[in-house]
Amino acid sequence: MKKLNIYLLKEFLSFFIGSLLLFVILVTIAELSAKLNYYVQNSDRMKYFIIYHLARIPHNIYYLFPISLMFSSTYVLGNFVKNKEMIAIQNSGISLFKFSTPMFIIVVFLCLGLVFFWEFVASHTNKISFEADRTARGESTSINSGSINIFGANNYVYFIDDYYYQDKYMTNVVIMKLAENQGVQFRISTPYVQWYDDERKWYVENGILVNFERDGDVNIDVIKHYPLEVIERPDHFKKRPHLDSMSLSEERELIKLQKEVNINTNKLETDFHYRISYCFSGFIIVLLASLFCKFSTHSVLVVSLVLVIVVALLYYSILMLFRSLGDGGVINPLIAAWIPNIVFAVLCRIAFKKFY
Repeated sequence: MKKLNIYLLKEFLSFFIGSLLLFVILVTIAELSAKLNYYVQNSDRMKYFIIYHLARIPHNIYYLFPISLMFSSTYVLGNFVKNKEMIAIQNSGISLFKFSTPMFIIVVFLCLGLVFFWEFVASHTNKISFEADRTARGESTSINSGSINIFGANNYVYFIDDYYYQDKYMTNVVIMKLAENQGVQFRISTPYVQWYDDERKWYVENGILVNFERDGDVNIDVIKHYPLEVIERPDHFKKRPHLDSMSLSEERELIKLQKEVNINTNKLETDFHYRISYCFSGFIIVLLASLFCKFSTHSVLVVSLVLVIVVALLYYSILMLFRSLGDGGVINPLIAAWIPNIVFAVLCRIAFKKFY
């Protein structure tokens, strides 16, 4: 049995690595081909185009990982069936599931490794690729936010014409404090609000403060260097990075930060849980592959490719559907991210019960 396990793992791992590299090369070539005309017209920026595509390789590895797992496991186990080796193994009293168990164990560790791969490699190289792409297109890093509206903590509402990230100031700002009776307690209108690091406070340099009293009176005051007693900090107004450039720890920190000031985090939370669930989708897919191999014919390669395409389309359709529901807050982000895996796990359970 030990020799059989070693033989299976050797075949599976070698084919998995080979298929993953092949898929990554094909996707990279497809990306290059789609932009080739643009690259030829802007050959002076070729350095940045090369950096972009090299830095995208870990990203492609991450997304092609489950597909490569399914393709390699279906192909390897299918060959065992095609070559009648599985008949000899089963005649020895070893079931297909028991024979495949070492492969399942290795796949679990590979899926766990993919989580760390995204955390420490792919998310960071994506930052490099996005920066290279911006530079190649002649786009500079944004120094200001443009118009933003934020419903903050403690019933504060901000209408900001521009927030400047590096110098930490806002221009053309209206800040309202909502009262408990759903009215407005006071409103500040100002052309300039500055953050002071030493005091860790925002100051309205010049502005108009309008207080709305409960008895209906309105008091208007001119304010200068007026401190704002709010919990929002510059981090709460920062431009949110592209989701594909954020590691899991960065996403978790951003979710925590935005929840402090009541900013909707459904999209961030769904993406965070999706990153983890996607890594372990490979294990579920390999379970399905071990079932499909039973129906292998002489054209194992064709069958493997067809099954990969069908299952991938079905999986990604379910994934996109529930991810949209999670982003919109229709269902809990954690549930939305894991439902595709749960659906396929249930299908595996039903299939194994029926056929094995």
